[in-house]
Amino acid sequence: MTGFRTKLILKRALYNLLVSALAAAWAIPQLASAETKLDVELAAGYAWDDNVGLDELERATGESDEVTSLEIQGSAEFSFDDRASVRISAGLVDDSYRQFSQVDRRTESLGINLETQLGKATVGINWFDVSADLDDEAFLTYERISPYVAGFLSKQWFLRGEYVYGEKTIARRPGREADSHSVSIDSYYFIQGLKRYAVLGYTFRVDNARANRYDYDSHALKLRYVHRESLANLPLELELEGKFEDRRYKSPDPFIQTEREDTRLRLSAELRLLITEYASVSVHVKNSDYDSNLPTASYSDLVVGTELRLSF
Repeated sequence: MTGFRTKLILKRALYNLLVSALAAAWAIPQLASAETKLDVELAAGYAWDDNVGLDELERATGESDEVTSLEIQGSAEFSFDDRASVRISAGLVDDSYRQFSQVDRRTESLGINLETQLGKATVGINWFDVSADLDDEAFLTYERISPYVAGFLSKQWFLRGEYVYGEKTIARRPGREADSHSVSIDSYYFIQGLKRYAVLGYTFRVDNARANRYDYDSHALKLRYVHRESLANLPLELELEGKFEDRRYKSPDPFIQTEREDTRLRLSAELRLLITEYASVSVHVKNSDYDSNLPTASYSDLVVGTELRLSF
């Protein structure tokens, strides 16, 4: 049994354990007290993708396809004395393509977040794990741990800083196995409370891969704007986001005989309408432009879709 398969089995055992814990939280009445918050989300979506590919392998087919998605997410948050909390979460997402079944993806995720108040600051640590299959075969595992600190600088300014250590493994791609270190800071400006606000963020990341050709440093900026209004007395939410990343690779790529230089620009827009207290519908547009001096890593991708989501 390979190390990748063994690690995947262990992670799925932990995933099943956390799912069982969430089910127990629902089943045991005394846990459903005022200090316990339980959430479940169900979603079904449809999208058209104009360039099906795998970002993890930096490859695109140049062909379009339709994809349907099913999702379930669950979480249990336990609060203690209004100053500390523990949140356990688990999720499952299934993406099925109409023609490109070889990239059908099943993604399992689980996480634990510990958080406490220290004076006016919120301090916490988060552990998160993702395992993905492609066409029913093991493809990817990613695990991260991230301590963070956050707090209000004023009534309108909120700041959050985070360090992330991550480990990534891709089946049958041992050279892409990597660990990463990143530091990010996000600044929230509340124009009108949660009704209108903007987020500006910066991330510096270092990826160290088993194959030197995949080592890189990157600088990334993101800008997000959220606007909430009402339509026929129903809550309506608009979210706009842009992300720009500049990557500089540290070793020559054998195909171009020099170091890679990549830029990535991602733009997205989503409009969501809450039709009941528990149900919402949305439409979204996402466009990604990847530019690189390695020709195979230069491509663009446009995704247009819609989603129905139930939250309990």
